[in-house]
Amino acid sequence: MVTVKTNSKIGMSQSQSSIPINLIRQWCYCPRVVYYRELTNINTKYPTWVSQGEEFHELERKRWRRRNLSRFQLKSGKIHYSMNLRDSELGLHGIVDMAIETDFDIFPVEYKLSARSKKRGDIFQLTAYSMLLAKQLSKSSPRGFLVGSGKILHSIAITNELRNSVISVANQIQEMLFRGRKPDTSATVHQCCNCEYLNFCNDRF
Repeated sequence: MVTVKTNSKIGMSQSQSSIPINLIRQWCYCPRVVYYRELTNINTKYPTWVSQGEEFHELERKRWRRRNLSRFQLKSGKIHYSMNLRDSELGLHGIVDMAIETDFDIFPVEYKLSARSKKRGDIFQLTAYSMLLAKQLSKSSPRGFLVGSGKILHSIAITNELRNSVISVANQIQEMLFRGRKPDTSATVHQCCNCEYLNFCNDRF
């Protein structure tokens, strides 16, 4: 039986809630991950790759203190690390790994150990940071970067289609948190086998 947290958003006005941006990535992986993490008291042991990702974040942050911006095809810019972002109008908040600020633009940068391929959740997360950075600094944010291990770097054009998709997902998350209903999932066998909540999905294999 799933127990709902007493501090959940159920019963609150949807307009009062703010969605952590990392939930957008998790929702794209499987909406039920967001449900279990936000609305239940289930304690799980996170997979090994979670701690590996945290170590990769710290390593990349140290590395970029010794690098220039040529890898991003930028001549100059100011680097911000772990920027806190929040926008009440968009109803989103989060901490971007890195942001590169030039005279007219601001570019979000996310470190992803699994960035060998460009995942939809990672791109949506990057887009959300781009949207908040643009509003917070009143600058254009035409693209962002996903940095992986080795020489992996993806330049992502931040389009209106991506921005609209982010808003759509954020609204879906907000609705789920407000209603408190476990959502359906289209997760694959591989995704389920790598999920710490597999044992709680009684309609899965």
